[in-house]
Amino acid sequence: MSEQSTLIRSQPTTTNPILWGAYLGCSWTWCIGMFFPILLLRDFGWAGFIAFAIPNVLGAAAMGWVLRSREESVSFVERHPIALWWFSAITIGFHVFWIIWITSFIRTALPLSDEYLFGAGAIVIAFAFSSGRLIRMGKAPQLSMLLWVVSAGVLVTLLITKQAQPALDSMMELPRSSSGVVWFVPISIFGFLLCPYLDITFHHARQNLSTQRSGRLGFTIGFCVFFALMIVLTTQYAGVIYSAMSGRGFQSITMPWVAAWVLVHLLCQWIFTVRVHLDRMATLPAHPLLGHRGLFVVALIAGLAGFLVPNMSRHSGLSAGEIVYRCFLTFYGLVFPAYMLYRVVRSHSTQVPLQRWMMWLAIGVAAPMFWMGFIERQSVWLAPGFVVVLCGAFVLKGKRLTDPA
Repeated sequence: MSEQSTLIRSQPTTTNPILWGAYLGCSWTWCIGMFFPILLLRDFGWAGFIAFAIPNVLGAAAMGWVLRSREESVSFVERHPIALWWFSAITIGFHVFWIIWITSFIRTALPLSDEYLFGAGAIVIAFAFSSGRLIRMGKAPQLSMLLWVVSAGVLVTLLITKQAQPALDSMMELPRSSSGVVWFVPISIFGFLLCPYLDITFHHARQNLSTQRSGRLGFTIGFCVFFALMIVLTTQYAGVIYSAMSGRGFQSITMPWVAAWVLVHLLCQWIFTVRVHLDRMATLPAHPLLGHRGLFVVALIAGLAGFLVPNMSRHSGLSAGEIVYRCFLTFYGLVFPAYMLYRVVRSHSTQVPLQRWMMWLAIGVAAPMFWMGFIERQSVWLAPGFVVVLCGAFVLKGKRLTDPA
């Protein structure tokens, strides 16, 4: 793959690190950043949010410091195109599942009369049509700045009106584990420290920030400012979403225009993330199995899961939807960081990458422990699962390979 094909399909319209910082912040505002803090606040309180936020912000920002030039980013993409494809494919599938699943309760959390619903829908539809064209024109950074300003406005509105505060206060009064978060911290660090390097949108930004200084500045601003605000916003509507999802002590946002803007934030951020991943996936080399058909299969399976889970029974106190959601999270807490550890970090430190079967063996042994920790909610099991993956990378002996991907 040539550098030109790896870098940009369309001529970039800016090298401004602040605009690329907004792009990074919005492209990383997934159905994880917009929803997972709700579950962590419910289970662990503010300690859970901090355990999520700090590794997330610092781990993602670190990529701009570790990759010192656009050439290093190009080299990484050339060596790991299949892993990058799977990362985006699973991410898009995750978003398809999530958006279908939350339709079963989002209208309860954000009750809107027809006129407000049509107004919010018109904004979202207009964004959906215009964003595709702007991204293809190379104006994703400018678009993301506009999107971020809207989300920042939603945060300010919620803070001023306190529309979601009673529901948040009620959720924070729930009984919760005081020690479980300790076992979650290593997984959070492991995932957020390594996963960013498999995000093709991050490489898109790094390759447009041509100098070492601009790369560091763009990533630092992007995550320590733009993205950090996004996940703080999630905490402000966490109570009403949890209330609707659980059906317990329901409290909604009473001002319809506030609820409408929260809905616009959720849907427009969803659209932006999916669009930029689709746009960047098109820059990866063609593969006989990993093309449009492969992505369609992933999205179809995820979408079917989203349709089915509202009617399925609960397990270990979790709804079927939350169980599937947590299973998707395992890709980012176990599978993708394990790939980085076994196939990239090991190769960089010793020039001897571990073979794929070694990686999958470690993942297979650790997976039941992650299930116990995340699904059965016995968090202590996360510790041995993490140890298995970590020790395997440094105990097993690799074989010198010419292609580390």
